[in-house]
Amino acid sequence: MTKPARRTQEERRRATQEAILQAAIDLLADEGYARFSTIAVAERAQVSRGARENYFPSKYDLIAAAWRAALIRAQEHAQALARDAGGGAAIDRFLRDSESFFLSRVYLALLELQMAARTDKKLSAIFHALYDEYRQSHDDIWIAALVKEGYARARVRAFVRATQYMLRGMALTASGQGPQADFRAALRQWRALAPHYLSPEPARGG
Repeated sequence: MTKPARRTQEERRRATQEAILQAAIDLLADEGYARFSTIAVAERAQVSRGARENYFPSKYDLIAAAWRAALIRAQEHAQALARDAGGGAAIDRFLRDSESFFLSRVYLALLELQMAARTDKKLSAIFHALYDEYRQSHDDIWIAALVKEGYARARVRAFVRATQYMLRGMALTASGQGPQADFRAALRQWRALAPHYLSPEPARGG
């Protein structure tokens, strides 16, 4: 029986970093920002304090890296769905992508950070830098896909923004653990309205 190849030092390093970043997201989703600490993250990731400090010297370094990693994964997911022409209409793929992000544990963790950023200047700076870096590029993936299907760009931008507002509201409802709305029914109704909202007129001038 062939023994599995030993991981390279680079593979071990990357695996350790990914474990720490995932532990940070999980801790935020499970315990909230108030109980977030680098010690708790290291324990959850099952790495030493020294290993965590080697990659992420401070709490803010760790938060920035975890936040960035989550946004990159969301962007990659959107790109894959946008390219998948066999996955149905662009409207359906966009709504699936949006639901998978905003109603996820990852977004719950990011909500914790966004709320804390209101009163934490360092967190606020991280939030605004990452928002400026990734948010529009993520939106542009779906704006391009929907425009390609013949919808007017101005309508598409409004539709993308309205969808995000709706799903953020759902995420907040879920995070408060209050009465759960029938999110899927609401999303089905939004999907039915989408062609009327977008207007089937071909975009002029791209």
